[in-house]
Amino acid sequence: MTPSFKKITMPLGLMYYILLIGLGFLWTGTAYIIQAYRLFRYLDGDMVNILTCGIYYICQIVGIIIVSILYKKSPKIGSGRILPLISTIIAVVCTLISVFTDILSFLITVGIFLNLAIGILSGSYLTRLATNVPRTKRGTVFGSAYAFGSIGTWILSMPMNGKFLWEPASAYAVITLAAISLILLKHLSPYQKPEQNIKYTLSGISNKTVWLAAIVLFLLTLESTLGFSFPLKDAADNVYIEFTRAFYSIGLLVAGIISDKSRRLGAICCLASLSFPFAALALGNNVTGEVVMWILAYLFLGFISTHRILVFSDISSNNNIPSLAVVGLIMGRLGDAFGTLCSVIFKGTSLVIFSTIVFVIVILFFFQLYQRLYFISYEERERQHISEYASRFLLSSREQDVLSLIIKGRSNSEIANELCITESTVKFHVGNIFKKTNLHNRQELITHYEFGKRI
Repeated sequence: MTPSFKKITMPLGLMYYILLIGLGFLWTGTAYIIQAYRLFRYLDGDMVNILTCGIYYICQIVGIIIVSILYKKSPKIGSGRILPLISTIIAVVCTLISVFTDILSFLITVGIFLNLAIGILSGSYLTRLATNVPRTKRGTVFGSAYAFGSIGTWILSMPMNGKFLWEPASAYAVITLAAISLILLKHLSPYQKPEQNIKYTLSGISNKTVWLAAIVLFLLTLESTLGFSFPLKDAADNVYIEFTRAFYSIGLLVAGIISDKSRRLGAICCLASLSFPFAALALGNNVTGEVVMWILAYLFLGFISTHRILVFSDISSNNNIPSLAVVGLIMGRLGDAFGTLCSVIFKGTSLVIFSTIVFVIVILFFFQLYQRLYFISYEERERQHISEYASRFLLSSREQDVLSLIIKGRSNSEIANELCITESTVKFHVGNIFKKTNLHNRQELITHYEFGKRI
């Protein structure tokens, strides 16, 4: 028997996870920006970039890795409420200290703990995409949540002529939003670890593919970060922050919906997004063309953000290894950090040349991964359809096993022999499947399942 994540039913269903993840992204992102603005009072732009997008992203990675390790070693702690509760308190306290301290060394140190807490919260909430959200809704939930957070941060920045997040009063907005997120946290149930003695192994995917996926996501993010550092003065002068957030949010929503319809198409759009900075550069002094390409780059950035989360959420869910769910987020943060460092080292033409080399490497690795993930055998595709159908109707692991054999036309006695259970137990599971799917017999079930594969 293959272990499966325990799906929990929330009063608001998927909307709960959109709010939980989105609100978490909103207030932690706001706290992160407040910290960055405080640093600008004492340091130049390059130094702030190295700290916020370099060192602090490494701190977030450490926090995310802590969550991954806990899910593997102690799922009850890793998925419980205590870890995000403590991390929320630490993040809020660090934000308060940040806005009231005038000691630079203390401000930088507080930022380290703030970003460690942000990493833990991000890892805790995004793992739930793999453990609690069906594959066919994962992109929509993530895209909606992060769009909500992105737009929310922009709205918070608008008071005081766009200077609100520069002021100490902004910390109280973070406290309020964090308090609301804790109310949502009350309804989060811990992940239920499958039966003991079950070994977590990759099925239908090799370790080489997992490593390839990690490398590709790192390179995609690195290239995207380099692209946004291109020397495009006209675009930089004409594309304001409110527009970038608006288009990025639209991109997230569209990317989530498209990726849920077709992971293949979502992946291709992700790769296409890397070309827009080059296109803007090629347009030379054409201001309108540069701006259009820049806007498209922000729209398609949503596909990169969505793709790097979904790749490992899917791998994690399909193989029942929750600790893998955050690998995409880790590689994304690592790519951001390394890209920021490279954009400081390389300037002008040298940056474009380096970015071009990375772009070529991305394409070479990307299509290897694309072929491994999305061109699969009939048997593997059928297992995915069974898993998606089971997730849709919240079937248990054993009910999924029974369903797969019903689809193959097995009788109750044949199912009992194959699964080493009694025939009465088979009848019990079959009855539960009929209740959950609101169907009445095997033929209806098979017809319903086959029809669902075609839509």
